[in-house]
Amino acid sequence: MASETADKAPRTGFEKILDYFNKNLEINHPVAIAEVVEKTGFSWSFVKKTLKKLQEEEYCGFHFEKSGNTWIVWKDREKILKKLDDTCSQFLKEEEK
Repeated sequence: MASETADKAPRTGFEKILDYFNKNLEINHPVAIAEVVEKTGFSWSFVKKTLKKLQEEEYCGFHFEKSGNTWIVWKDREKILKKLDDTCSQFLKEEEK
């Protein structure tokens, strides 16, 4: 089939890694980047670059840091989600100013 539906559209590596975290990582169970590389098939440098992007774009429930000589990642909630710009608490904080 020449054209693909939205459900079967090719996913980016970023989306595949995020999907891996959401479906496979246990809550509060750190894993090394090497394990993510092994499970996803992406290169170490691509996985690290993607994790830095998740960190920079402030995804909720996601943690990434260096521990000794190893980079580790874990989640503290069921799903890693992009932080919302507009929230109710934002408007409450603006009123207090």
